[in-house]
Amino acid sequence: MQSASALPSSESSNSAAPADQRQNLSQLRVALTYRVLQFWRVPVFRRLTSYLNGRFRAFHGGDFPGTKAVNAKDLSGVDHCQLSTIRLNLSRKGDHVGIPICPTLLFHLLRYRPDVILAEGGSNLINNIQVWLFSALTGTPYVWWTLGDLQPESRVSLPLRMWRGLMKFQEQRAAVYLGYSSLALAYFDRMGYPKDRQFRAVNCVDTDAVLARIPRFETMAHELRRKFDLEDKRVLLYVGAMYPSKRLEDLVEAYLTLRPKYPDVRVMFVGDGPHRAALEQYCRQRGADVIFAGEQIENASAYFLLGDLFVLPGLGGLSISEAMAHGLPLIATQADGCEVDLIEQGQNGFILEVGNVAQLTSQLDEMLADPDRLRRMGEHSRWIIDHRYNINTYMDNVIAALNRANELRRSRR
Repeated sequence: MQSASALPSSESSNSAAPADQRQNLSQLRVALTYRVLQFWRVPVFRRLTSYLNGRFRAFHGGDFPGTKAVNAKDLSGVDHCQLSTIRLNLSRKGDHVGIPICPTLLFHLLRYRPDVILAEGGSNLINNIQVWLFSALTGTPYVWWTLGDLQPESRVSLPLRMWRGLMKFQEQRAAVYLGYSSLALAYFDRMGYPKDRQFRAVNCVDTDAVLARIPRFETMAHELRRKFDLEDKRVLLYVGAMYPSKRLEDLVEAYLTLRPKYPDVRVMFVGDGPHRAALEQYCRQRGADVIFAGEQIENASAYFLLGDLFVLPGLGGLSISEAMAHGLPLIATQADGCEVDLIEQGQNGFILEVGNVAQLTSQLDEMLADPDRLRRMGEHSRWIIDHRYNINTYMDNVIAALNRANELRRSRR
């Protein structure tokens, strides 16, 4: 496992763009192509709509009912166009992957005539064929917005090799590369993409909105503490969707091992998903008194305020920054790459090996044994959000990538 210290720091090139880059967006017309506009990404799209002053439009597919690939209920403030969608439902390692096919995307791009396209890489593969076609026909540059290759596999099936081959074809023809983490930058380097076309917007929630709402939920958090009988308890918290890839059973097993030593500790899972029923059954069979609080979107802050330590045993990402904004220390494994930027090993949390329950148990034991250290680590989490990685640094890097693509467009004239 590569440690956070071995990766580029927040001060490395292209890690942040000055806020006045927004002024360079004058007269730039941008199209976003995205699978669906999930609620957690809407704040970014609202800001782009505002910054570009009516010269931004998001083209996206329809909902995949029963999955997390659904459009936000509230898309006010976002200039968007939902396209007719053929839904391709796939499964990978037990997780649902919804692939939208929007046959009219090329037509809409030709009609809108953007100067730059911001394209969701990877999972929007089929629609990105039309993005590439539009780019080839018109010379319009596109920004490839991607996680990178977080989990390289030496042995993959023929269909997956074909999928990756098509994705690489699209990716290599992008003008600019925008990654969610330092791991993405390292991937761009391995692929040989020019450094002056690489940008990193460390994945995070709308931290401004989170920080503003925290005070409003303190009373509710106090009531929830009484409701769940947590007034004299410490809480190991997970917030997010429930899929097998989240590996929440690992946290249950660590908790069961430590429960005799720390009778004041409880585990709370906040979220929902297709794996919830199986997870609840697992906890019953193992005799684990885990609290299942259900999905909480509007009231999420009240539940974060219950936590003493945030634990992400498997895949994820956005919940890390949200937990940090609430002043929580963290334990994570391999999330979406942002963990290597957001978690400073031993300072505000720890990054562990995926699936190593013994290591997770040992690390929890060490942290629970020192409440003062746990508090200091939580304070450092909040400091990182305030000073290093937040929605404003995120947006500055997205804007910098768009401006760089526009510079390349102008240089080709």
